[in-house]
Formats: sequence, structure tokens, C-alpha cells
Amino acid sequence: MGIKLNDFKINGFDISQFNGVIDWDKVKTNFIAIRVGYGNTIDSKFVENINNAQKKDIGVAYYWYMDYYNNHIATSSVNGMSDSDWGKKQAENCWNAIKGYKSGMVFIDVESTNGTYAPKIEAVQNRVQTIMGAFLSRMDELNNLVNGIYCSLGILNWHYSKYRNRPLWVAWYPYRTATVGTSDIISLCSKKGWQIPPIIWQYASDGDIDDNGTEDGKSMGMQYEFLDLNGWVGTDAQYKSMFEASVEIPNDEVPIEDVNTIITKWKITANPSLFIRQGSNTSYKKLGLYYPTDIPVQISTIENGWGKLNGQDAYISLAYAKKVS
Repeated sequence: MGIKLNDFKINGFDISQFNGVIDWDKVKTNFIAIRVGYGNTIDSKFVENINNAQKKDIGVAYYWYMDYYNNHIATSSVNGMSDSDWGKKQAENCWNAIKGYKSGMVFIDVESTNGTYAPKIEAVQNRVQTIMGAFLSRMDELNNLVNGIYCSLGILNWHYSKYRNRPLWVAWYPYRTATVGTSDIISLCSKKGWQIPPIIWQYASDGDIDDNGTEDGKSMGMQYEFLDLNGWVGTDAQYKSMFEASVEIPNDEVPIEDVNTIITKWKITANPSLFIRQGSNTSYKKLGLYYPTDIPVQISTIENGWGKLNGQDAYISLAYAKKVS
């Protein structure tokens, strides 16, 4: 068993039109991050979601999915607009949607979009960073806050250094049996060059709140079973200053590292990552990458130099790991 939602004393969901019609009586969490929109488009469920969220005594933040391509598409209404102006325009679109509601930090969502009509963000770094920077500068002026960046752990060091002191909401989904916690994600962000610790960790997108292999989105009020799950990894003071809600922060913290029974704990030494396979030799199918190095995994049995991940039919080569005493 891996991370559970309640391992975080402060936890939250992020939602958009893709979560469908929400039963807000079932929504039980400390904070909600709501998608406002993208480009020139407002999320079709934004008004419904923000009105319902603000009826509940929970923190509300906003995120804006960055459009980094339409001003470079010939058929687009904004084709030819400069990258800087396009970033500012998107900030103003976002502000016009949220300015009548309770204030909250805005995160710009920086990730690649559909490859059929847009290049990957890595291929247009200057463009993306210019649009992002213009969005953040304009949004800071509009809501009088220091607004943040949402992105995956893998592209943190891809951002220009001048943006790495922004509040960070980081997405990183460790393998199910990984024994990781707040200190690990903070350390990883630092190693990736971020200048301050992250405040939100999106650790899963499957809605499996108790990590039993079953998605729980519907029980949390969503129309569908999937649901993005987040843990607050900032300080209590940061939380109170970020959200204008009288949410009572619990005093008893259960460290994520302590929620599982440890069989044997190992750290990956391969650089930068290690393949996980279905069986205990290289002829078995690769299931994915255990990323990054030096993060503990639980091993239940050892077969011919391969370790079986606790509770899973999955193996790693222990030639690229070391046992933690």
C-alpha cells in the first residue's frame, strides 16, 4: 500500500469540467483548486463549481491551463499576437472570470497539450516561458498576489531560473508501493533547481483515496471515478495566508513514511531511474520507470537478485539498489 489522501493533514482536489456534475454534499476536503479556463475560453463548469465551492467552508484556489500555441496557428483568431501580449491577454481573461469571487492564488498550468495541433512545450521553450512570464506578471498586478506555477516534477529545471522562486504546485506520481513523504518531494524539487519548497503536491490522478486499487471519485462527489488528489506540503502559516476560509487545521500529523508496515526498505541507485518489470528477470515486460533515485521502496521478497515490490506483482533489479538499514 502507498500514499493515502488522509496521510496529509491538509488535502485537496483539483477540478474542471472533466469531473462532470459534482455532488457538493459529498465533497469532504480542506481545499479545492478550480480550473478557470484556457486561452480565450472559460471552463464550462467554472461558474457552477466556484459558486458551489464558496458555499462550503473550504479554501479555494484557481488554475489556468496555459495556451501556448494558438497565437502561432494561422486559423486562430489570435494568430500573430506576440507571445507577451498573449500571456497578458490570458491573465486578463482569467481575472475577468474570478474577480467577483473570493480572492485566491492563481496557478498557471504548464504542460504539453495535444500533439496533433501543438508542439510539445520542450520544443518551444522561449515561447512558453515568455507567455507564462507575461501571464504571471499581469496576474500579480490584477489580484495583488504572488501567483504560482503548476507543472510536473520532470520539467522543473526546464523553467528559466527567474521563475523558480514562484509558489509551486508540483505533480509527481510515485509508484504505488513507494514509501515517500513530504520531505522527499521537497528534496526532489530542490534538486531540480526550485528555489523555494513546493506548497502543493499532486500525488495521484486516479481518485484512489485509500490506495486499495479502487477509484473513489464518485464517493467524493464527482460524476466519474477519477479525481486528482493533492496534499498540502507547505506550512500551516502559508495555508492560512493563501486561503480565505475558516478551515480548522488538525494538530495531529501522521507522517506518510509511517503509514505502511516496512518489510525491507531499499533505495534506487540507478541514474536517473530504474525499470520496473512484471517478473524477476529482464525478459519480463517493463511496467514503467521508478523515478527518481534515492527514494525508498518496500521489498517483500528477493528472487535471483530481483526484489518484489511489497503488495505488487512487480520487480526491480537489486543490482541497482541498496538496502536501507
